[in-house]
Amino acid sequence: MKKSFSIIFAAIIVMLVFTNQSYANPSKSPPSLDSTDTLYVSTDLVAIIDHSTNKADVVNVTTNKVVNLSNDTHTILDLNVMKNPQKIVLLKKSNGNAITKTVFSYAGEQISKTEIPLKGVADKIKWVAPTGKVNERIMVQFGDSFNLYQYPWKMPSVSFNAKINDTGYESVNVQGWDFVGYPYLAIKYQAQGIMSDDFFVRTINLFHHNEKMFKDFNADIKLKFNGANLAVYTSYIYQPAPANAKRPVSGDSQNVFRLMNVATGSAVTSIKQAFKEEGNLSGWKTDFINNQVFVGDVLEQTWSLFSQEGAQIVKDQKWPGNGKSKFLNYNLTTKIAYFLEYSAGEISVIANPIH
Repeated sequence: MKKSFSIIFAAIIVMLVFTNQSYANPSKSPPSLDSTDTLYVSTDLVAIIDHSTNKADVVNVTTNKVVNLSNDTHTILDLNVMKNPQKIVLLKKSNGNAITKTVFSYAGEQISKTEIPLKGVADKIKWVAPTGKVNERIMVQFGDSFNLYQYPWKMPSVSFNAKINDTGYESVNVQGWDFVGYPYLAIKYQAQGIMSDDFFVRTINLFHHNEKMFKDFNADIKLKFNGANLAVYTSYIYQPAPANAKRPVSGDSQNVFRLMNVATGSAVTSIKQAFKEEGNLSGWKTDFINNQVFVGDVLEQTWSLFSQEGAQIVKDQKWPGNGKSKFLNYNLTTKIAYFLEYSAGEISVIANPIH
């Protein structure tokens, strides 16, 4: 009996030790290019946020020097690069429902750290810098609800219900959005039906309460405001699908990038390109950073670069890492393109001279 008790007691102790270790050292997934966001900071600097490891870094692409901004268990909510004054603003979850705002120099040196007592739950938030007499603001999204807050952070100054009821689909859900300043909000929807996934873009003027809907997308999209315009860009990987499933037709010209005037809804720029469907991996990936449009051909493992106005800068270059790298920036003066790889879990920048 004593021996049995000793065994049970030892087992409990082992369980407690492992439980304490799991809390002290939470397991982390390896970094992933698919879960990485990049923001242009300056000619040589790029901010990298990997959501799978919950890390934020500033990287000098010419020296490969990495300065860490955040590497703890508090979830990264938003990162914003300010041009004037030159600052990087990082928002993270704090204890409870509060938010911690940390301000850094471009070199990664901490300037200030404050807590914003914004209560309530959220799926995603976006911080907006103060302008003129308008204080800093935070847009909060939870499900279909969007609420814009400012100091003293107690009640929203603007609210919007983004729910769409469309009987032609089984469900229509908010899948992404962007907001860089009042009054324009852009929302991406995924509409799921039988044998189909469709994507919509909805732009809303929160002041005048007018809106526009764009439904002519046949592939997954990303949204990014750029001044008075909204960049909408697509990516798609061909996979086996039933014959009657809706999908981009290989060989047809695909609208990979569109720059839209938010006020009028008209397309300022449209970039199109055709892609083959072949083998186990084909399709395209599009990215938009520093007013440059990267278009990668997954099958051919080549890439091209355009200005946001649609002018071609670079054509059909070999994609570093056999297509398993992420575009960071192209220096027009030195004619060097920079790509991100994760080597043994660490950031590695590939410098790719263009001849």
